[in-house]
Amino acid sequence: MDIDSQRASAEEALNQLRKSIQAFSGKDAKFSDCDRQIQAVKNAIDSYRLEMRALPAEDMGKHRAQLKGLEDGLKQCRTQLDWKRLDAQTARGADALTGVADDGPVTLEQATAIAEHTQKESKASLSRSLGLVVKAEQIGIATLEKMHEQEETFDRIAEDMEDIKANIQRSRKLVGQIARSAAGDRCIQCLCVLITIAVLIMITLAITNKDGGQFKVLDPVRQK
Repeated sequence: MDIDSQRASAEEALNQLRKSIQAFSGKDAKFSDCDRQIQAVKNAIDSYRLEMRALPAEDMGKHRAQLKGLEDGLKQCRTQLDWKRLDAQTARGADALTGVADDGPVTLEQATAIAEHTQKESKASLSRSLGLVVKAEQIGIATLEKMHEQEETFDRIAEDMEDIKANIQRSRKLVGQIARSAAGDRCIQCLCVLITIAVLIMITLAITNKDGGQFKVLDPVRQK
């Protein structure tokens, strides 16, 4: 299975988990099914992460962002499931208290048992709530750290872009100077060629005595 198939499989498992959690209602929800689906999503994400190790560096960035989205989605599903589990336990505790009250007058022992049960449930509920708050805080901190890293990355990209622009400008100036220098060299070369041709013409005319004696050339040269 290639990496795109692994990603699609993880997304499909995560979507099925979300649907299952949304379908939960009341105290009779079957949380064991959801726990199995969570494990399946985790396994799919782990397989996707393993496939990413063989990717080239230029393709890694896109898949890292997709992997982060899958991991965040799994965390959200776990949090929602914990809240629904807490609601179900609270509903079952309320039903238990209602059943005791319906059996007849409450004795002192029953009242004490009810109070102790309520206190235990309250402590357990408070502990779970604190755990969820801590987990949410950790998710928030991790998200802020990720945003800070992305902000630093964007700043570095902006700096690199400025450096690239400056290098392009310097390159343009250098190319212009080289072009002007080359143009000046060609003019000098052309001038030297013209002077050489003129000298050769003058010598040729003097040798052939066609200059009318205007060029001061030695007689031995003319006699040749």
